Amino acid sequence: ICAGPFTLVERVAQDHITLKRVPGYWDAARVHLDGVEFKIMTDSTVRLVNLRSGQMDVANRLAATDVPAETVRQLRNLKDTKLDERIAEVWGIVRTTPADRLKIIADWKKKLNAPAPPSDLALGRAMFAKTCQQCHTLYSIGGKVGPDITGSNRANLDYLLENILDPSAVIPNDYKATLINLKNGRVITGIVRGETPQAVTVLTATETLTVPVKEIDMRTVSDVSMMPDDVLKPLSETEIRALVAYLRSPAQAPILATADNAKDLFNGKDLTGWDGDPKLWSVKDGEIVGKSPGLMKNEFLKSQMIAEDFKLTIKVKLVPNKENSGVQFRSEALPDGEMKGPQADVGAGWWGKIYEESGRGILSDNKAGEKVVKVDDWNEYVIVAEGGHIKTYINGELCVDLDDAKVSRRGIFGLQIHSGGPMEVRFKDVKLEVLPPRK
Repeated sequence: ICAGPFTLVERVAQDHITLKRVPGYWDAARVHLDGVEFKIMTDSTVRLVNLRSGQMDVANRLAATDVPAETVRQLRNLKDTKLDERIAEVWGIVRTTPADRLKIIADWKKKLNAPAPPSDLALGRAMFAKTCQQCHTLYSIGGKVGPDITGSNRANLDYLLENILDPSAVIPNDYKATLINLKNGRVITGIVRGETPQAVTVLTATETLTVPVKEIDMRTVSDVSMMPDDVLKPLSETEIRALVAYLRSPAQAPILATADNAKDLFNGKDLTGWDGDPKLWSVKDGEIVGKSPGLMKNEFLKSQMIAEDFKLTIKVKLVPNKENSGVQFRSEALPDGEMKGPQADVGAGWWGKIYEESGRGILSDNKAGEKVVKVDDWNEYVIVAEGGHIKTYINGELCVDLDDAKVSRRGIFGLQIHSGGPMEVRFKDVKLEVLPPRK
C-alpha cells in the first residue's frame, strides 16, 4: 500500500499483508489509508497489520492518490472481494484485462524483448509528442489531463504495456472521465476539475471549459479511459519501439524533427525547446535576440530538436556587421559549451559560407553572399540539407552548392554569438521543413 517504501510480497491472512522494504526510503511506524491504520514492523521483511481500532496518526496518513496503479493491481491479485470493493470506493476503477488485450500485450512484450538494434530515443520523443504529450507530462513537458508519468514505474515493460494497451483497466478517481450532455445536443467528454452551483469546470483533451449548469441535460461518469485502446495503431513497429524506449529512459532526450512537429522549432513567444544563457538570449516581439557585451568565447543557443534532411528559412539581422554569428545545423553540443558541426555563417566576409565548427573549418568559400547582404538590416537565410548535399541562399541568391561525403547527417540547431566585441543578432520568421531522405 505504501507508494515507494515497500513492495507487496503476499497476503498472509485476512487482515495481514507482507511487504518487502525498498532500501533508501524512510522508516515509519504507522501509515493510514482512508481512515484505516496500518502498523509496520521494522525488520527487513515487514508485515502490514490492520489495526482498525488503533489510534489515528494523522501526520503519516496515506492519501489514495499516493498509491500507484501497480500497487493497486497487486492488491487486486489477492482476489479479496471486500478489498476490491474498498479499492473501487477509495481509489478508482480496477478491472481484469480482457483476453484479447492480454494477447496483444503478450505479443508486444515478446517483440520488444527480442534482440534488436538500439531504438532511436529522439524518434521516441517525437512519437510521445504526437500521441501522448497532449494529455500526459513527462520531464515537465506535456498536458495535465492524465497523470504525470515522470515518476511512475516506466522502466517496467509490463507496467507500460498494460497501461498503454489496456488503459481502462486501471483508472484513478481523479482521472475518471465524465460525459456531459448539453441541452443543445453537444456532448463534452472530460475530467471535472471544479464545480459551483452555477458552473462546472471540465478539462478535455484539448481545452478547459466552463459549462453553465443550466445548459447541462445529463452527466454520466464513464468507466472507460479517455485514452483510446488503439493509441499505437497509427505507428509503425519502429516508431513503437522508439516510443517505448523513450518512455523507459531515465533522462530527457532530444526530439527528432518530423512533419508534425517541425513548426515547434521556435514558438515565437519564448525559448521553450532551446537551451542557452538567459543573460545573453531572450525573445522580444517574436524575435530571438542574442545580445553580447563582448565575449572571450563563443556562446550558443542550442535547440532540443534534431534534424536530418531539412529546409530551414530564417531571417537574421546582425549589428554591427563586422562582428560574427551563424546558424549551426546537424550539430552536437560539446561539454565545454562549444558546438561541433556545420554552420551557415553570418558576418562581414562570411555571409553564406559553410564553416565546420570544431572540425575542418571552411567547407565552402563562396563570396556570393556578400553581394546581396543588406548591412545592419534583415536578411533571409535559407539552408537546405539533403544527405551530403548542402545549399545556402541569402535573399534568394544561391551562395553554396556543396556535396560533402563527410558532413554530418543528423544533429541539433544552434544560434551563435561569436567571441569578440559588443554585438546584437536577431532571428525571426523561423520556418523548418522536413524533407524526405535523399535517394
